[in-house]
Amino acid sequence: MKTASPNADWAAIFRGRRDRIRARTGGGPILWLGHAPQPRNYAANTYPFRQNSHFLYCTGLAEPDLALLSLPEAGRDILFGDGASLDDIVWTGPRPSLEELAAAAGIDDVRPAESLRGVLDEARRQGQPVHYLPPYRHSSVYALSRLLDIPMEEVGGRASSLLMEQVAIERSVKGPEEVAEIEEALGITGRMHRAAMAAARPGMKESELAGLIQAIALAEDRAQAYDPIVTVHGEVLHNHSYDNVLAAGGLVLNDSGAESPMGYASDITRTFPVSGRFSPLQADLYRAVLGTQREAIAMIRPGVSYREVHLGACRRLAEALRGLGLMKGDPAAAVEAGAHALFLPHGIGHMLGLDVHDMEDLGDVVGHGKEKRPGQFGLNYLRLSRPLEAGFVLTVEPGVYFIPALIERWRAEGLHREFLDYDRIAPLAGFGGIRTEDDVLVTPEGARVLGPPVPKTVEEVEEACAR
Repeated sequence: MKTASPNADWAAIFRGRRDRIRARTGGGPILWLGHAPQPRNYAANTYPFRQNSHFLYCTGLAEPDLALLSLPEAGRDILFGDGASLDDIVWTGPRPSLEELAAAAGIDDVRPAESLRGVLDEARRQGQPVHYLPPYRHSSVYALSRLLDIPMEEVGGRASSLLMEQVAIERSVKGPEEVAEIEEALGITGRMHRAAMAAARPGMKESELAGLIQAIALAEDRAQAYDPIVTVHGEVLHNHSYDNVLAAGGLVLNDSGAESPMGYASDITRTFPVSGRFSPLQADLYRAVLGTQREAIAMIRPGVSYREVHLGACRRLAEALRGLGLMKGDPAAAVEAGAHALFLPHGIGHMLGLDVHDMEDLGDVVGHGKEKRPGQFGLNYLRLSRPLEAGFVLTVEPGVYFIPALIERWRAEGLHREFLDYDRIAPLAGFGGIRTEDDVLVTPEGARVLGPPVPKTVEEVEEACAR
């Protein structure tokens, strides 16, 4: 079981979550399928277990091989699983009983795992639809196929769109207990980032920094919220290799976060100089990114679409890059044409919660609602474009990237020459990238940056790097 934060009645919270989703989904049981352990290279050698986030949201239970059935009647939930065998106890030690797990989740009825199929068969005989979410693990596809007599290739397509919509509505607005969990994780994450800034030096390997920050989380018995990005090649957006050496005059991009006791993610990015001081050009570009982030955060409030926040931030970035001689012409026209995407090809941010990209397994229903995803390069990578609501927690993470292959291709094709000065851009193809990211709560009045402050201005970062 997860060790919950003490100042919340989690059993009541889980019951309330299940009841709200149940009431809005209508007739028919809801099947919440927990994860099974995943083998690393043979059945008994598994990867570290991580529970399905939707199951975790409804139960808080991080034990494997569980299933929950929420029946149509309010408050009627059944937890299915098996107690630990003597062999399990020999190898893993005592584990909570099914009854203890159920009590922690506010569930009154427990049954053996083998009885789930019969309960589902009876519901189907009565003509009740069984609602479930689209699975993304092969083991879950197989389990649903077996439980519901659905061909494996049809399992994803038969997932309940109504349940997907209602889960997105329920999970998007974070309660105070969830915000507290995220901020708790951010406390550890801030220490991770400060340690990386203080430790970096020429000749050090990326792997040394990556090991340092992960050790800080591990010492608190916390998992990483995702594989950390610790790289001198910040222009590679999701660079998970750690085999480069830090060089004097270069930059390090550190995108990392920890999980809270209940599994909530933090997600922070900072970029800092290996030698402790930014060069004039690095400082100028860093300030352009930071100004863009501040512009975006200032725009956040309920009712404003995150697409508009993104576009406003892009206009601010294009204006700054024009001031540095890299772009030209009208910034608004440049953004409308998509010229800025040479430097910022991704969206300004995404939802955050139990997943670092919260609920993205449900598809565009979470980030875009009923809106169609934009097709323009750059805009097509937006993970969030819908109108914001109080209680949303999201990332704000603009960047400036000099991606050699993209620069070469656009220059060869003559794209957006009226807005891009390729003669000035081309020499920067080896510059790398800069990103600044914080986690932000949408409040009724606007926005609040969550967690303790992590060095962010040029002066603060250089001070944190001082040695």
